[in-house]
Amino acid sequence: MVRVFSLAVACVLALSAVAEGATSRKRNTSAQERPAPQQAAQEPDEFRSCDVAVREFVQGRKEAAALPVTEVKVDSLRMTLNFIHPYGESGDTPPNLAFTRGESIEERRKALNEAKQRARLLAEAARTGNVWYVITTRTEVSPGEERRSSTSALTNQGQQPSANAVVMASIEGRCITVSQYEAVPLSSLSADLQQALGQRAREASPTENPPQPPPS
Repeated sequence: MVRVFSLAVACVLALSAVAEGATSRKRNTSAQERPAPQQAAQEPDEFRSCDVAVREFVQGRKEAAALPVTEVKVDSLRMTLNFIHPYGESGDTPPNLAFTRGESIEERRKALNEAKQRARLLAEAARTGNVWYVITTRTEVSPGEERRSSTSALTNQGQQPSANAVVMASIEGRCITVSQYEAVPLSSLSADLQQALGQRAREASPTENPPQPPPS
């Protein structure tokens, strides 16, 4: 009778051990099958590798805009570029005449071909959304301008608001400053771009539209 009871106890213990082992394996399997919590996906920056340079140029100013360049017009004869954006265009850059520094014809031809190849890469980068026209209104004047404006009230009144702009491109994971535009008159920008920069339409002065005398 004692042997039967001992055998029964041993069977119960063995079954308990088997059940605990099965439960433990089930827990481990469930833990393995349970997907690990995914890390928060990093939001891609719209400016790619130029993310820092664009914001550094803007420096938090409200009167600024970073516009995607949709097309690059290349004038291979005059060696100029013109960047087309949703609010218009940048205007032609100064001609790239760096190839003229070569001492021989072969060196100049090689430099010219390299400049044309860079222009083609830039045009391709614009087609893939990797070129930006960044513009901000000027809030400071240089010491020379401040000195000239302080000498005459007329000079100060004659100053026109302007903006600075830069074209940046993300090529092969690097941010390249392609061209810079300084002291761009706001009047030369499209009305939509002026509005995007927070500029109100300039009201006509009384001297521009003098009152008409009543008809006699």
